Amino acid sequence: MKTNTRINSELTTRSHRHGGESRRHKLALCQATGLARYRDRHQARQGAKAMLAGSHQFEGSTFACPDCRGYHLEKTYARQPINVGGAIEPAEAFTASLTSRKRRYVLLDIENPTRGARATREEAAGLWNILKLQAPGIAPHDHVVVGASRLVVRKYRAAIHGANVKWVVGADAPDGADRALLAAIDLRRVAAEYDELVIISGDHAFADLARQAKWAGLSVQVVTAEHPKQRSVLSRELAAAADTHTLVRLQPRTPKPENVTPNRRTARLSSQHVHDLPAAA
Repeated sequence: MKTNTRINSELTTRSHRHGGESRRHKLALCQATGLARYRDRHQARQGAKAMLAGSHQFEGSTFACPDCRGYHLEKTYARQPINVGGAIEPAEAFTASLTSRKRRYVLLDIENPTRGARATREEAAGLWNILKLQAPGIAPHDHVVVGASRLVVRKYRAAIHGANVKWVVGADAPDGADRALLAAIDLRRVAAEYDELVIISGDHAFADLARQAKWAGLSVQVVTAEHPKQRSVLSRELAAAADTHTLVRLQPRTPKPENVTPNRRTARLSSQHVHDLPAAA
C-alpha cells in the first residue's frame, strides 16, 4: 500500500540552485513495510548501488512488494561464508564430465528443500555441498539463482555462496520466493546461452516455466530432496513437464524388496535419478 508520505531514498542528485550540493530523492513510503518505494527493479538497483558504495560491511538486495506494487531495498550485514568440510567429496562422474557437460541455468527455491526454511544454517550449507558436488553438481560455467523471502535470505545467505551464485529476494508473503525466481529469469537469453534448466524445487509454481523452457529448446531437470522425517514432494504438473527428476536422499534408505516386475521397475527408473547420500543436511 502506497501513501502520500515521502521519505529520503538512497538516490541523490546535484542541485544547481544550491551550488551543486547533493540532495536525496524523496520517494513514496510503503505503509506495509515502512520502506521507500522504488518504481521498478532498475531504479531499485540504482538505489542499492548507491547504498553500498564504498562499503564492504553490508550486502544489499532488491525485492518486489505485493502491497505497494513497487520495489524495496534490503540491507543486511555481510556474514562470513559457512563452509561444511570433510564429509562430501565431488562425485567421480560429475568431476569427469566437467569439460564436456551441458551448461546449466539453475533455479534454487531454497525454502523447498529445507522444509520451509526449518533447517539450520549449517544444514543448509551441507545441502548446498551435496547439490554443488554430487547431484546435480554445479560446474564453474553454470549459473545459479537462489530465491528466498527476506527473512530466509538473512538466515541462509552465508550458507549458499559462490562466484556463479546470485540471490534474489522475495517479499515475506505467500509464494514470495517463487515469484522472485520467476521474475528473475529471462528465458530467451537463458535458451540462447545454456543447454539445460535445473529447477531445485518440487513446487507446482515452476511447471509453466518448465514447459516454456522445453518449447525454447532447453532440457529440464527437476531436483527434489527427501529428508529422514519428510518424503520428497513433487508437483504432478512439474514432474510431467520435466525430462529428468533427480531425487536426493539426505539419509540412505534401508533396501526393501519391491513387488514389481523387472520391466515396470526399469521403465520407472528411466526418467528418475536417485542419489542416496550421507546425512549432511
